[in-house]
Amino acid sequence: MEHEDLSYSKFAEAIGIQRPAMSHIITGRNNPSLEVLKKILEKYKYINPDWLLFGEGNMMRGDNTPPPPTTLSKERDLFSNLADNPPKVQVVSENRRIFGVETPQKAPEKPEPEKVIIQKIESKKIEEIKIFFSDGTFDTFVPEKNKKD
Repeated sequence: MEHEDLSYSKFAEAIGIQRPAMSHIITGRNNPSLEVLKKILEKYKYINPDWLLFGEGNMMRGDNTPPPPTTLSKERDLFSNLADNPPKVQVVSENRRIFGVETPQKAPEKPEPEKVIIQKIESKKIEEIKIFFSDGTFDTFVPEKNKKD
């Protein structure tokens, strides 16, 4: 971006990604995906892939680097030199806890079947029903069986 004198939004537009994605890469929230790296290398053919991927060597391709892919071989194996020059990897610890599953020392006992206790509940009987009206009056209804003569 500095070499082309572009803002991150103009750079994102130039390589064909969305501005929020570029913003997340710039702020360190996300790492660039392989697709983003490929888009940068396709747009700016003078960039050294080793410099872009591993931070090694010069930013610009030198005379001893192979030419960009031709129409016959569009895909170039960017990782072909890994066997000869393994990348320097920095291991970053993560805030992660791993919990193991313990196997029981003895087999669990069969649970006892649950006992269902049925309690007899005395049935309830309606003695009276009161209805209250909006004008402040009420009416009482007494079932026929419970009416007192």
